Amino acid sequence: MTPLRNRFRRIAATLLPFVLVYASVACTSRTAQSPIRKSLTEIEKGRIIRLTDRTMETGGSDTVRFGHLRSGEIAVLQLWIANGTARPLVLVDYRRSCGCTTLEFDNQPIRPNEAQSVTLTFDSRGERGWQLKTLDLLPTGAERPFRLFVEADVD
Repeated sequence: MTPLRNRFRRIAATLLPFVLVYASVACTSRTAQSPIRKSLTEIEKGRIIRLTDRTMETGGSDTVRFGHLRSGEIAVLQLWIANGTARPLVLVDYRRSCGCTTLEFDNQPIRPNEAQSVTLTFDSRGERGWQLKTLDLLPTGAERPFRLFVEADVD
């Protein structure tokens, strides 16, 4: 073997354990984290759905638009559920009008004036044309659900 190849193998053998340790720590720390929670002043961008005392009593609604999608495309959108009440709230469950929409969330308390990240997914397989689906969010202490309309135009 050439001296250059031997030197490369020694360097690779020395660095490989460090790279493997770094990769395992990085992957473990990301998967073990809880969902993102921030105060409302820390959120730089993104769609915020604010739950207030009024929406907890009378219900409320908002619309999320995915825009134009191709049939078979799976669209994912990160939203923020913000607590605009004076007490902690927990997103307990949700009801959906169609199996093509899902909401991933953590059912940990959201403190007043804080927000929690949730992930909304729309699967356009088998859908054509303008689509309007609903998700009813069910937070603790709410007398009525908060309705989220999910809109997409599928080609």
